[in-house]
Amino acid sequence: MKKLLAVILALCVVFSMTSAVAFADGDLVECEDTTLTFCCSAAETTCWAQMAKVFADYVNERTTGNFEVEIYAMDQLTNGSQTEGIQAVCDGSIDLSAHSNLIYSNFDQRLNVVSLPFIFDNTDEVDEVLDGAGREALAPIVESMGLHLMGIAENGFRHVTNNQRPIESLADMKGLVIRVAGAQVLKDEYEAWGTNYTTANWSEVYTGLQTGTYEAQENPLPTADASSISDVQDYVTYWTGVYDCIFFTMNQELYDSFSPEMQALIDEAGAYAANNQRQLEREGDQEVLDKWEKGGMKVSTLSDEAVQEFKDAAAGVPEKFVQTCVGLGFDQAEVEQLVSIFTED
Repeated sequence: MKKLLAVILALCVVFSMTSAVAFADGDLVECEDTTLTFCCSAAETTCWAQMAKVFADYVNERTTGNFEVEIYAMDQLTNGSQTEGIQAVCDGSIDLSAHSNLIYSNFDQRLNVVSLPFIFDNTDEVDEVLDGAGREALAPIVESMGLHLMGIAENGFRHVTNNQRPIESLADMKGLVIRVAGAQVLKDEYEAWGTNYTTANWSEVYTGLQTGTYEAQENPLPTADASSISDVQDYVTYWTGVYDCIFFTMNQELYDSFSPEMQALIDEAGAYAANNQRQLEREGDQEVLDKWEKGGMKVSTLSDEAVQEFKDAAAGVPEKFVQTCVGLGFDQAEVEQLVSIFTED
């Protein structure tokens, strides 16, 4: 192991020296001093915000000018509204953003295909789809809004917490009063699983759980932990039932204003920053799970039989998703093809 680490460190040093020489030889991309604005729905301490910094550093080290990104977390520039944060990037009043596909569905319902039930068994499958056919299918939809998709990052699997009982089967989920995010696909899923679901602003959820308005909520663990959800919940079900991603975007007109060399660098930096964020999110996921378990929270996972119960109960959700999109004017065959990219083995 020590020898392996030594080799890795040596390679890092060589790479660093090689890069420095390349830059010294004049291979930096020509760019004037540039300052961009970035908004996201998560806190400044999260890897969502860190993604913008990684992106800026990557570009700055490879350009002649000073390239900076000003980070406005929690959608500060739009008074906390995630939807308006996305709209501001479409309009060009904000330059960059990172928001979940569930929020993007307010603009185009098709983007909720990422959150259909049990379409990924693990993060390896996530990467295979979102770095391949899934990205190819989603990019034109995102970019039709006047945005340039630089990378697909991760919000993650949305795990269920509650203060009633361990959820280890479909029967345990039935009747649970659960707050879900407002996306239609989530409503359809939790209806199929027999919950008494409701929607509410995230800022209201902690108090709602504390006072008994809700018994449960669903979210990626880092998001839930940032709001101290473990203080008012006793159980967490760690599963792969629902996933959502983050679209890391730039205003299209701004992207078009850069030289072809800068555009290539921006794409490279965006992909790098998004992939880095995925890894940080996954590390944070495990850290939160360990922390909650040590704090006394009961962690449950589903048996293969229980997973099949949930899958069977939600078997009609993809078709309902198709019909929702068709009702909004989208072509049925095209939506069905999109669904097949995410649901076929």
